[in-house]
Amino acid sequence: MTNRYDILKTGKSYLPYLMLGYPSSETCLAAAKVLLENGAAGLELGLPFRDPVADGPVIEVAGNKVLDRGFTVDNALGLVQRIRALNAAAPLTVMCYYNMMLARGVDKFAADFAAAGADGILIPDLPLERTDEILPALRAHGLKLIFMASPLTTAARLAEISTVAEGFIYVVTRLGITGAQANYSTQLSELFARVHANCRLPAIAGFGISRPEDVVTMLKAGADGVIVGSRLVEILEDFDVGEVAYYTRAIRDVLQNAKAV
Repeated sequence: MTNRYDILKTGKSYLPYLMLGYPSSETCLAAAKVLLENGAAGLELGLPFRDPVADGPVIEVAGNKVLDRGFTVDNALGLVQRIRALNAAAPLTVMCYYNMMLARGVDKFAADFAAAGADGILIPDLPLERTDEILPALRAHGLKLIFMASPLTTAARLAEISTVAEGFIYVVTRLGITGAQANYSTQLSELFARVHANCRLPAIAGFGISRPEDVVTMLKAGADGVIVGSRLVEILEDFDVGEVAYYTRAIRDVLQNAKAV
């Protein structure tokens, strides 16, 4: 079976975040197309949720607006399928909270998103100790379990995570929630070195990354790529898909220059 995440092993990767259905399903689809055509290696696709404990105010407000319109998991599945049709090779990671899987049924959730074209699932509120509740279903349907690591994650914990994680490691560059604020851990290089020493997967940096100079900071610290979320959500709030293209190319150029060095 093809592992689309293998592309992340080839160089510095950009994995932008989109809130599914925001600000509308059609604009979200248009943004996905622009991102994939202008340098994104893959996408992180967030399912809107009322109590997103890992997300900051920008993404929380966006998610509530989507849910207030009556957007459902079935709507999300249809949108993922349409995004997959845009690009057969790019890895698509669905970011959700554990309650959403439980409400639908773990096996049905996995089966439905795999059929829609997803490659992996990221669950910020799922502890390592509970992965046995979902891993059989994910693996049965060919989905990868993406794990997070933070500045507080020890080497021993990373070694445990490495036994179940696939695709990439989402490296949280600061404690707290998402948002375009560059108050990173003061020990970023140590964090990425620890991740690389204990995990075989690409280390992709997230949280607080919004500017090309933030990307440079992450790459110098040892990141294999970056995730940008809140800033893109802000741009799309004004339905400005053209600005998404410009912004994406700016991030892409930083990453390409880093690969050439």
